Amino acid sequence: MTTINSVPVAIDIIKTSNDLALKYHAIWWLGKNKEQQAVAVLSEVLNEDNDQTALGGYPLRRQAARSLGMIANPQAIAPLIQSLNSNDLRLQEAAILALRSINDPVCVPSLIEYLYGTSLSKPMEALIEALAAFEIWEVSEVIRDYLNDSSKRIQGAAGIYFYRMTRERKYLATINSNLSDQNAFLRQSAAFDLAQCHDANLSENITAANLPNNVKMAALKQILETHARCIHSGNSKNSILDSVVKELISKIDSLVTDAIQGNLPSSNLLANNNSTELSPLELSKGHLIKLIQQNPTNNEQLLKTLQASETDCCMELCASCIESEDQDIRAAIVQLLYFMRCTQAVTVLQHVIGLEIANHCQGKLRRVALLALGKLYHDFEDCSETKTSIQSTLHWALAKPEDWGLRYSAVMAYEEMALIKPIDFELFSKANKACQTDLIIDLRLAIAESVLKESAEDLVKT
Repeated sequence: MTTINSVPVAIDIIKTSNDLALKYHAIWWLGKNKEQQAVAVLSEVLNEDNDQTALGGYPLRRQAARSLGMIANPQAIAPLIQSLNSNDLRLQEAAILALRSINDPVCVPSLIEYLYGTSLSKPMEALIEALAAFEIWEVSEVIRDYLNDSSKRIQGAAGIYFYRMTRERKYLATINSNLSDQNAFLRQSAAFDLAQCHDANLSENITAANLPNNVKMAALKQILETHARCIHSGNSKNSILDSVVKELISKIDSLVTDAIQGNLPSSNLLANNNSTELSPLELSKGHLIKLIQQNPTNNEQLLKTLQASETDCCMELCASCIESEDQDIRAAIVQLLYFMRCTQAVTVLQHVIGLEIANHCQGKLRRVALLALGKLYHDFEDCSETKTSIQSTLHWALAKPEDWGLRYSAVMAYEEMALIKPIDFELFSKANKACQTDLIIDLRLAIAESVLKESAEDLVKT
């Protein structure tokens, strides 16, 4: 398979290849890497019609729109607006989302024209959310009908629009109802609806909802980004003094430490366990036992070891973490290792951290594994190979991964390590800070530096 590792290679594939799958990948690659010089070629793809599938869709055009949204160059506005004339609803939706990402009000008249257009079929959820994002309140009477639409998601989009316009809580009713719906996808959509309302007070609705932690983290991150940009124009040093920023960061911190979700309680429940005197470690161990009992294949010996409460099970946990194909069991093992002081687990934790993310479960595993690794740091001799390898893992985790949550975890791990006792290496170097492009990582770094500076000053005073 052709390797795409440069802009010229990607553009050449788009222009000359007959392999639609390869062209699709090249278009995606340009967007993922935010290659500004690709705007022209992606704009050309956007309004070609030679990739239509048997079902009538245009996958290359749709991905070109998405990639232009990721690149966010205003030069793409005109071709994106032109693509709204397509008969492909998913292309229209992708174009509207891309215009939102570019966030230039020059597209507002075109969106209004599109709303009033004669076409009966439009991606109304995306369109209403875009109208809310650009604060186009003059079309409110048209949008009002959608508060009672047959689609709950479109009702939610209309709720966003009117809540942002009026701040009247009655418009949140549908969104909050969707947040507790039996349909998991509707609950997730509602979480991001709340995040789009530009009201940090709604974060509690999200954290209390029956949602995967990854969804909660992403929605809270969106709320935090919006709030931080509203105050001090995103200046992290000033923003960390804000009480709302501190509260949202605290909520994200608690979610990052949790590798358990679904039918298992979160670490918040573990921390607030009033119905039993069991420790978080014992509770995590009990949850792992229950999971293995449900799926004992190849885990029979680990189950026996766990049930023998006085037996050291670290090595068997490590082996099962590598070998198990059950992601829930792996998550429970990593969570248990997080609460254990198992120095033998370093290699396994580093293996988990180094996994390519294939799904959300692996993302949470990596985050908790990195925190567990940080907990073990001071258990090794200074200048030992293990300690040096942990340092290397933390440097890599803060500087290299695309997963913002893993970078966030690196900051949390280092902060916790340095609070235990003075640290012998600098993770928050100029080089590591310079490569950060995410506002939330900048905020978390600033908070950690402030906490560690205050801790050092307290030590001097004593």
